[in-house]
Amino acid sequence: MENQQIEKKETAISVFQNQLGKYEKAVSDLLGNKYGISPQEFMVKVVNAVKKSPDLLKCSPQSLFGSILYFAEIGLPFNTPEGFGYILPYSLKGQMEATPIIGYKGLIEMAYRNTKVKSIRIQSVYENDLFDYEYGTQEYIKHKPASVNRGNLVAVYSIAQIEGINPLFVVVHKSELDKIQKLSKSGGSQYSPYNNGTDVFNIMQSKVAIKLLFKTLPKTDNDALLKVLEMDNKFDYDKNVKITATEDGYEIVDA
Repeated sequence: MENQQIEKKETAISVFQNQLGKYEKAVSDLLGNKYGISPQEFMVKVVNAVKKSPDLLKCSPQSLFGSILYFAEIGLPFNTPEGFGYILPYSLKGQMEATPIIGYKGLIEMAYRNTKVKSIRIQSVYENDLFDYEYGTQEYIKHKPASVNRGNLVAVYSIAQIEGINPLFVVVHKSELDKIQKLSKSGGSQYSPYNNGTDVFNIMQSKVAIKLLFKTLPKTDNDALLKVLEMDNKFDYDKNVKITATEDGYEIVDA
């Protein structure tokens, strides 16, 4: 029985690799050599990611390959230990559909492609930490983490140092984070970092702060990042949107 399951899995992977080969030119055209990863390296990472997440093969092929092409366009691997992004399976009207969700590390990676971005920091605030901040004309943020027994999470924040402007920061409190998780498709998915046991460092909550912070970035030299922010909101919060592969890329469909 176990051998049959292994053979079935290997057959499914082999079929997937054959299908993936049909999109090799599209991946090469979308990715190019802009991001320090060659199309060949990207394709290897794709196969390895699917081997580690075989439930993706239960998704419609059009949504899975559309998600892969989306990650090729933004130049990031998915479902890897780096946590740049994820392709997650969701049930949409009885059909399993793959959906690309970018991780906060992916957003930071994209932000650093702009040479004016000098540093980006994220931190979690717990109830026993010393923490104070103020928005306005004299903005500041002060945070001294408790050395032991920090207590429960109360907020997350993100700070960006950008050439030519004062530091930017955003604070998001736990009550707001909980509301956002309930609205998110990934908030209820067993495959997402919210629920699969990997979110020990509040990575999904930190992503909320990163996204809110990045909305305040200047549009100049940040076009690709701002597009990804818009797309990520569409994928994660619009219940009826799905991605589908085309011959030379992908398109977004309202199901």
